[in-house]
Amino acid sequence: MDLVESDFREENRHPWELARFTIVSELIRKLNTSDSPRVLDVGSGDAYVAQRFTQDITNTTSFCVDIQYTPEIIAKIQSIYQNPKLHLFSSLDQVDEAKNMDFVSFLDVIEHVPDDVKLITDVLNKPYITNETYVVITVPAYQKLYSSHDDLLKHYRRYDMAMLKDTLDKSNLEFVEGGYFFASLIVPRVMQVLKEKRNKKPVAELEHLGTWDKSKFITNSIHNVLNLDYKMGRFLRKLGVNLPGLSLYAIAKKK
Repeated sequence: MDLVESDFREENRHPWELARFTIVSELIRKLNTSDSPRVLDVGSGDAYVAQRFTQDITNTTSFCVDIQYTPEIIAKIQSIYQNPKLHLFSSLDQVDEAKNMDFVSFLDVIEHVPDDVKLITDVLNKPYITNETYVVITVPAYQKLYSSHDDLLKHYRRYDMAMLKDTLDKSNLEFVEGGYFFASLIVPRVMQVLKEKRNKKPVAELEHLGTWDKSKFITNSIHNVLNLDYKMGRFLRKLGVNLPGLSLYAIAKKK
């Protein structure tokens, strides 16, 4: 979760975040060939996802990099998780270059910077990112669905598949696979965008992931619906049917 949204809680996370984690961890497990995978999570925020990688993917070590990390934030995250396989840094230059990364993840990160290609290439130029490293990217989908929530999160853009592939190509990455997910959230977002055109709330009044306070039953129910949403979309893609979705993912490797 972005630091702007996080209250550093471990419990009762937003179902969207839980479902996205389930999807990304499944992708990593499918691609992984290492007995001890190393994941570089760029723009790691409160490190919840990177922490979950170490728990849910066998023998995984996570390296979290976020330019907003201060010594105080790093100390707070370390005190919460107390996990020797979770390492936090405020700069890519601080990461140990002695061992290569198996995966690098940009999970809803590249939309936060003016120059997404520069961010990606800056990471790819590090010696621990090799031709065998998988790059896993998720982004918000469809610029036409840009809303005040994007303003709240300080997004510069939303993507479609052609735009994301172009970003990958300019970053010297070869597209491996990808697709849209969370089709069930398209209609609610369209309604939100239409409503905002009539009555736009100030950013300060908007809710975000960190304000989620619904019951465990509701959280789990929505999480399960979103997981089913992803699996249905994945199945249909195999049949050549590409559903739209509120989010988009891509997996790539260096050319």
